[in-house]
Amino acid sequence: MAYRRYVAIVGVLLFFVMVLTPLALAKTIEVPKDFPTIQAAINAAEPGDLILVSPGSYRENVSIKKSIELRGFGPETVIDGSAARTRPTIWIQDATNVTIQNLTITRGRRGIQVDRSSQIVIAKNIIRANRRQGILITENSHTVEIRENQILDTAPDEGNVLGNGIILNGTKDARVVKNLIARNAYSGIRLLSADAQIEGNTLEENRFYGIEIWPNWVDSPEIPSQAVIADNMLKNNARAGLFITEESIALVRHNQIVETTKDSDNQHGHALWVTDGSLVTLEENALVRSQGHGLFAPSGRVLLGTNTLSENQGCGLYLADGSWLSLAPEAKLTFTENRSGDACGTAQTLEPGRSLALPLVATQTGVLKAQALTLTQDTSLVLALFGPGQENPYAQVQHPEPLKLSVEVSSETLALGTRWRAVVENRGDRSALVILQASAPFRLGSCADITNEFGIQLFHVDAPPFSERQCNIFYSSLKAVPEGMRRTTTSITNYPSDPRIAGSYTGAGRINLFGPMLRRTLAFVFLHELGHAVQDRFVSRELNARWRELHRRSGDDPDHFVSDYAQTNQAEDFAETFAHYVEDTLELLRIARERAARNKTLLLEKVKFMTELFRIARADGSLSAFIYQVHIKSDDEKARLTLRRAEVELDSDALPKIPPMIEWEEF
Repeated sequence: MAYRRYVAIVGVLLFFVMVLTPLALAKTIEVPKDFPTIQAAINAAEPGDLILVSPGSYRENVSIKKSIELRGFGPETVIDGSAARTRPTIWIQDATNVTIQNLTITRGRRGIQVDRSSQIVIAKNIIRANRRQGILITENSHTVEIRENQILDTAPDEGNVLGNGIILNGTKDARVVKNLIARNAYSGIRLLSADAQIEGNTLEENRFYGIEIWPNWVDSPEIPSQAVIADNMLKNNARAGLFITEESIALVRHNQIVETTKDSDNQHGHALWVTDGSLVTLEENALVRSQGHGLFAPSGRVLLGTNTLSENQGCGLYLADGSWLSLAPEAKLTFTENRSGDACGTAQTLEPGRSLALPLVATQTGVLKAQALTLTQDTSLVLALFGPGQENPYAQVQHPEPLKLSVEVSSETLALGTRWRAVVENRGDRSALVILQASAPFRLGSCADITNEFGIQLFHVDAPPFSERQCNIFYSSLKAVPEGMRRTTTSITNYPSDPRIAGSYTGAGRINLFGPMLRRTLAFVFLHELGHAVQDRFVSRELNARWRELHRRSGDDPDHFVSDYAQTNQAEDFAETFAHYVEDTLELLRIARERAARNKTLLLEKVKFMTELFRIARADGSLSAFIYQVHIKSDDEKARLTLRRAEVELDSDALPKIPPMIEWEEF
């Protein structure tokens, strides 16, 4: 027994020796007292040491690869990173337990960069006038806390690259708390496939979003970001106070997003912008005094609780048919003095006796869903679904709210036609703010379908095979264009990511794509390369001669081109214009007409050329044309990218005549 007690006592003593020895050996190193430079002190330090930097200016670029604390005396301790134009002012790599605090960090290519590191604390610093980013956390770093810093005046690098306050790229378990992030040339905070808690910060006067939340569009485009955004003040940021996209997931709670301004192109200026299938919960936010809309949700799934949407120059709430909104129990929305109305898009105010209709095209068997929400108490609404050619409702519901209908679209129903309508009618005696939403059944094409239906071979070289998600996009694009254009493609090959190129066309219908991309990016790149194939193998010699003359006449005036890249040569001009036409005919037509109003007519001539390629001869001898839109559609379960198409009449100038209500068919 005595022996066992002896062993136990020795074990306890060894434990305390192991734990306490590093603490006992940790020391304070002073700069410049002990070492003339910060880097020399870091090189001499042991793990756990404190490096205390006296007031003064230190023109050096610091590298940290060990567990230390680097501490200054506040604003008077300045690390100036201008000595090396391509390095961060402070660079932390492959390290654990590093603290940076009480410093002014300036003039580097990034103020602080953290790679492959964990348990990092960046606190109480002034990070000012760096290039590209004030702070960049990347390469799977995790457990990072950024608190009580001032991150100011980040500028673009050479080539006008970025200028963000903070980027969290692939970062896990990050906390960004109680910082002032202001006057940065791009966004205040950007998340890329990161998960973070962003709480109690002030973000002001950032010129391209206060906070933006994305997947990483190069390394991990299929991994969304996840964030809690709480108790922040976002004021006077441009374009959007908070922007959430590409199926990112966010809880947005108790923030004030105020006085968002339009960008340098006089566009947007929304307090909160939710798009491309993101899943967002909104609770107790104030979205006020924006130059755009309060909540702008063209596509996404939004759970809306109690919020204030007031004094916005656009609408308080804007929803499009790609979004799906749900109301939290006992949600209460406060709308006051929104210049364009409390709600618009698929959210509208219905007067008694009026109705709101949403057209649908169902080309597949499956479940068709419709839902009508109201944000007004004591209303009497009726939701009805009208099937193909029906004057009487296929299904109808009046109680309880929210009004929901779900019907099975059978092959027998499809034989009668594809056009449906969801209609909500106000049968009460007071106006009601109503949101009408619907979702038609949809078939996602697979990689096998591309080969089996279209005869197109799929290859991969030093890269994985195309994912089903990627093939969904190719299938939608190919299915929507006329068969003759579809037959121009013989193969699609996946190559590794290449920073110099996203896609190429090598003749004989061969399309090459380089690396993973976000869905919209992949759709556009594929359409661009398909445009090359169409010009090569579908467009006649006479039409090609006409196109070359249009390109020649365009000269070097950028207003005659749809993009800067289109100016490269006539082939790239064709491919870019083709891709923009199929990506969003309505937007391309709007831009071309605006320029034509300024006597810059050649882009409109190019749109007319594309319209001719998509022209349809009707049985009665009249002509129509297909118009297109790449669209991300959300319902209560998921979000998907579709290419949607509509057939429209031509106007007297042989351009698409856009009806007030477009009956889109989705592919």
